[in-house]
Amino acid sequence: IDTYSRINNGVWLEFEQGLITMDRLKTERFRRFYSRYGLQGDPGLTAQRYTLMLSRSFHLYDDAIPALDELKNRNIPMSLITNGISNVQRGRLAATGTRDYFTAVVISEEIGIQKPHPSYFEKALSLVRDTGAPAKRPLVIGDSPTSDIRGGIDSGLDTCWINRFGMPTDPTLRPTYEITGLKELLDILGTR
Repeated sequence: IDTYSRINNGVWLEFEQGLITMDRLKTERFRRFYSRYGLQGDPGLTAQRYTLMLSRSFHLYDDAIPALDELKNRNIPMSLITNGISNVQRGRLAATGTRDYFTAVVISEEIGIQKPHPSYFEKALSLVRDTGAPAKRPLVIGDSPTSDIRGGIDSGLDTCWINRFGMPTDPTLRPTYEITGLKELLDILGTR
């Protein structure tokens, strides 16, 4: 599992950097894993089965639904932005019943641009505005320093890094806010 995780993280980083496409990402992680261990297998078939399994599996943090409920009650428009694989993300939204919390769902695979590129955030804001939801003071909230926070900062947006596990902070990365859980986010949004 550690080897696959390292390979997977590396391939996702290549995707964020625009070095590979989403289609290549889906199979490349398995091709590299098979190659590393001298295994025979079809990376394309493995990728299909893996993404189907991922779309049906999920883990919501205990504070997720209470935070979403509270933000909805406060009439704060929310959009989901993700570099994830489209059928995985949409499957998870359906399985968790969380789709209706979001005004817009912006998935990199569907728009052809990935975070952290500023054009991704421009497109996401455009899609949000197209729904009629106000986007006066957007706040990028995410757990990835490289895609969410770097991308938000480079796009001139306020950012909130959810650092649940106390990862070391990159000194060149200065999010507007850093939190360890969504309760803190509710407090921040009460003062914005």
